[in-house]
Amino acid sequence: MEENVEAAFAHAGLAIERKDVIGTEWREYAEERTKPASLALLRLSRLRRQRDALVEQFGKDICDSVEANLHWETFQLLGKLLPTVYVLSRAGQA
Repeated sequence: MEENVEAAFAHAGLAIERKDVIGTEWREYAEERTKPASLALLRLSRLRRQRDALVEQFGKDICDSVEANLHWETFQLLGKLLPTVYVLSRAGQA
């Protein structure tokens, strides 16, 4: 949650100098050019279809990690994740 991250900054003695919410823009740009989310969905579908064999070969932790990573680009493109860039300074030292 955005509020939790910003509260953690404040708790650590950091002030937000600049905040740039990127949103889905950079994923839209990438999708129009190289289709990374489309490829991730294709790979995710194949992983799920072959999950038992892949778990046997590589282990559950590896398969779970790969699956989570494949969701990442799609979730960003759908707006379920909100990429944000913060420029921070020590509180009181602008």
